[in-house]
Amino acid sequence: MSFGPAVARANRWLLGSPEFVVAAVILLFFAFGATQSQQFLNPETWINILRNAVFIGIAGCGATLVLITGGLDLSVGSVFMASAVGGAFLASSGWPTALAMLGAVGIGILVGTVNGILVNYAQISAIIVTLGTLFAVRALAVTATGGSPIGSLPDDFTAVGQGSVFGVPNLIWFAFLVIALAHVVLHYTTFGWNIRATGGNPLAARSMGINTRRLSTIVYAVGGGLAAFAGVLMASRLGSGSPSLGNGFELQVIAAAIIGGTSIFGSIGSIPGTALGALLLSVLTTGLVLLKVDPAMQNFAVGAVIVFAAGIDRLRKTQMFTKSARDTQLVRNHKVQGASK
Repeated sequence: MSFGPAVARANRWLLGSPEFVVAAVILLFFAFGATQSQQFLNPETWINILRNAVFIGIAGCGATLVLITGGLDLSVGSVFMASAVGGAFLASSGWPTALAMLGAVGIGILVGTVNGILVNYAQISAIIVTLGTLFAVRALAVTATGGSPIGSLPDDFTAVGQGSVFGVPNLIWFAFLVIALAHVVLHYTTFGWNIRATGGNPLAARSMGINTRRLSTIVYAVGGGLAAFAGVLMASRLGSGSPSLGNGFELQVIAAAIIGGTSIFGSIGSIPGTALGALLLSVLTTGLVLLKVDPAMQNFAVGAVIVFAAGIDRLRKTQMFTKSARDTQLVRNHKVQGASK
């Protein structure tokens, strides 16, 4: 009995539809958890899971765009924290809620723009630039606050992150809107097509008239803005802006994108996949707590999922190169046969 066809089908399933795989894993974990704890069947549990996934999901949309262009942003966690602190400071200083939040998002756009300029125009490695801004932004925020949280925020400000509409938390509505808009931009606009083209082959994209440097800089700015938006929403939810926020947040955000099928090599990725990746991380962390799994093993489980997703990404890239080389050889053979007739 040959298992070759079954293995080939499984391979295509794993590599061709990462969103479906992530959704299946979430359902399997839910089914298992429901047999171990009745809390898995409680709607409030899933509201909390969705609410916890919001921040990674929103910031993950920006990280996905950056990764698809072939870039990398490690400053997401610091931007998340600095914007939470900045938004809290502006709100506590008497700024209207809308302006305080816009000001906080502006912090992220500024940092993202600096990252983009240094990466694209100064030609400094993205990992070096964003690692530098990760430390620099966090240091500035901690120094400005003296390491103390900014609290006593106005009710209008906290209502944004703590309120709900039709029984659904505002945070989930915000995440849905961001994810839907990012998906439309990436998949149905020329700008989104240019992002993929830049990540796939920058030289070819430039030859087609795409200003890849400017486009990549804009994408870094968008990524910073979305990380900042997630941060100010967190401050609104907590009712304070703390300089202790965001430690390791950038790794969770990148992990959600990779788990959802975004390639660290550029060009490939989807917003729904990243949203599902964020949901899976939230399901894992919340579910393992409900199952009373040792905290060290919780981190192991999340790490194992990330490594598995990275491995799938590598296999997908290898498969693409193999298929491309095979197709190229077939074309060459066809030309040779045609010439010999």
